[in-house]
Amino acid sequence: MTTELPVVLTARGFALLESLLQQHEAPFAGAAEIVRRKLDAAIVVFPTDVPANVVTLRSRVRFCVDGAAADECTLIGGPDDAVYGPTLLLTSPRGLALIGAAAGQTVPAQLPDGSEEMIRIEAVPYQPEQRRSRLDLQVISGRDLPEPAKLFSSARSRQPVAPFGGDDDPGPSAA
Repeated sequence: MTTELPVVLTARGFALLESLLQQHEAPFAGAAEIVRRKLDAAIVVFPTDVPANVVTLRSRVRFCVDGAAADECTLIGGPDDAVYGPTLLLTSPRGLALIGAAAGQTVPAQLPDGSEEMIRIEAVPYQPEQRRSRLDLQVISGRDLPEPAKLFSSARSRQPVAPFGGDDDPGPSAA
């Protein structure tokens, strides 16, 4: 049973797939058609908007092929990607099938000989986009900054920094 869900890609993933179409040689027979279909169905989102269960580049994904035991690999864009553990190239039939798919989805992977295997995505234990979006970054605007006279020159002195034109030069002994 194949559950049809949209293909969710980041701009980087979309660009890598587009670049595959522009190469003189396809990575395997039928790859160009698979990439075209994936790009046509793609929804491109900001990295922070990718759902946690979607397979992106550098995601670790747990999947079963044709009902066999589960396997877990990290999807990489090329052999130069420095990733520890088992990897799966984006340019492989399984890599192209997995990119942009979500946990719970079953996707076909077209093999070079024309046959298909069905891949069920069990889980996405790690996705780099989710790691970035969970960082506790504090965004401040100009309105949130304190008045210049209330800023301190250092945590030790707790002496307010003089406004522009003030005499806050400690002299040559400070060097």
